[in-house]
Amino acid sequence: MRDYLCEDTIAAIGTPIGRGAIGIVRISGKDSLRILQEMFRTKSGERKEHFDSRKMYYGVVVDSSGEPIDEVLTVYMRAPKTFTGEDIVEIHSHGGIVVVRKILREVLRRGARLAEPGEFTMRAFIHGKIDLVQAEAINELINATSEVSAKVALKHLEGELSKKIKLLRDKLLEAKAYIEAAVDFPEEEVEIIESGEVKRRIQEVLNGIEKLLSTYRDGRIIKEGIKVAIVGRPNVGKSSLLNAILQEERAIVTEVPGTTRDIIEETVTLEGVPIRLIDTAGIRESSDVVERIGIERSLRSIERADVILFVIDGSCGFTEEDLKVSEMLRGKENVILVLNKKDLGLKVKCGEVSDWRCVEISAKSGEGIKELATEIVNMVLLDPETVLKGDDVLITSERHRELLEKARDSLIKVVNSIEAGFESPEFLSMDIDAALNALGEIVGQVTTEDMLDIIFSRFCIGK
Repeated sequence: MRDYLCEDTIAAIGTPIGRGAIGIVRISGKDSLRILQEMFRTKSGERKEHFDSRKMYYGVVVDSSGEPIDEVLTVYMRAPKTFTGEDIVEIHSHGGIVVVRKILREVLRRGARLAEPGEFTMRAFIHGKIDLVQAEAINELINATSEVSAKVALKHLEGELSKKIKLLRDKLLEAKAYIEAAVDFPEEEVEIIESGEVKRRIQEVLNGIEKLLSTYRDGRIIKEGIKVAIVGRPNVGKSSLLNAILQEERAIVTEVPGTTRDIIEETVTLEGVPIRLIDTAGIRESSDVVERIGIERSLRSIERADVILFVIDGSCGFTEEDLKVSEMLRGKENVILVLNKKDLGLKVKCGEVSDWRCVEISAKSGEGIKELATEIVNMVLLDPETVLKGDDVLITSERHRELLEKARDSLIKVVNSIEAGFESPEFLSMDIDAALNALGEIVGQVTTEDMLDIIFSRFCIGK
């Protein structure tokens, strides 16, 4: 059960578990300084009662019997000018699981409790140090898989998205005030419908919401990566292509058809975008039970993929088996035809075989791999040049998308009511309030404990 009143003092290991040069134990709450005073000793073995805020001290930490645990550097940060808004202590010891865990156990023995996932960040939110978008951005930054996704998360953390949401809410509040003026001051003859002022203001907010929503597809791709399925008949070089893109021998490559019997999934960054590559079993009719299972999984991967790389052996042209795979992919617009084995000479050329996008490559020599990567990114991103710079604010969260759509739908009702001549200010205000609440939920101005539990449970412990 989370402590939403922040009455407990919490502690956790703030560095990855395992061997390392430094390990950090973080403490936050009203007992942080007391715990440090009880555990810390100067190099000469004396207790220290006074700690200046934000000053690093060198000494040792001891257990309850006074035995040294490790030499440390420690810092005390006085509230409220801290990350969580509470007193914070950090103990920097030598890395290594034994030492760091022993220090944490001693901190817990002296009255702190183990922090839950994301609880430090949650306390920063509760104490008004960051809003909910910024809190989520911290987790996105930690889990960023590419330079572009890190840039997008950093923009959220710096408050760029929050500013846009606040601007939309402010405009809605102005529109609502205009409606309420018609109710409160009828003698002034404020005409809601005829003046069109409310409709104009609402439409302006709707345009802003639509603009943000239009970034979600690119934002999701930047955050989660592009799912790319490599498909084709056996022995056309699918596994060689996977290895060429990864620049390592990940998949077994032989002359024997059907070597790959299960899907192999790897992640790589191409053109600054995370790509989830799926090397599938060669698609053909087979009597082998294991191979058939692999082929069935290949077919499922095709349906889930953002991009399908249809690989053929360009040195021998289309075969009957290639044509069967082609029929399976008919009507799909997310296919890139890959003519492999260019080093052996191609019997077919791009532009001669289909209306799909097409790239000529040699998985063996690496020729054409960069062009293929560019083609993959350009197929999926709506505005590759702008997105890859990482300068724009993008919607990356499904939660944000749903709430923006909820706000949009409420405002569309307002516009429709005005256009239909439905002049009840009370009902118009209700729909505007629904939009305000939806936008408020994005930044955390409107929250529930259940919603906070869901969001912060995705964090690691210690953050």
